[in-house]
Amino acid sequence: MSRRPNVVPPQLLNLSLPLDVHSKLTLHLYSELEQRVPHGAYSRFIQERIREYFEHKQLDLASWANTDQGIFIVTAPSETIATLKLLLAGDLKP
Repeated sequence: MSRRPNVVPPQLLNLSLPLDVHSKLTLHLYSELEQRVPHGAYSRFIQERIREYFEHKQLDLASWANTDQGIFIVTAPSETIATLKLLLAGDLKP
């Protein structure tokens, strides 16, 4: 049986990582059951992180926490950041 073509065709990407980062990633993705990193695990992991990067926003809490910029930064989905801003501004009751 032949495979159906992908609706969104993949694009090959050659990625170079420092050895320590590659080692941590390999240990994280390693499957005891398969005794190796499963097929496609690197691609799935990178895709998830890239989607997360584009879907999440950051909010610096410096003005609410009375601290320097960059000390307390929250990263979350856009909707969560919008709600958090409303809560911190007092425009929304918890």
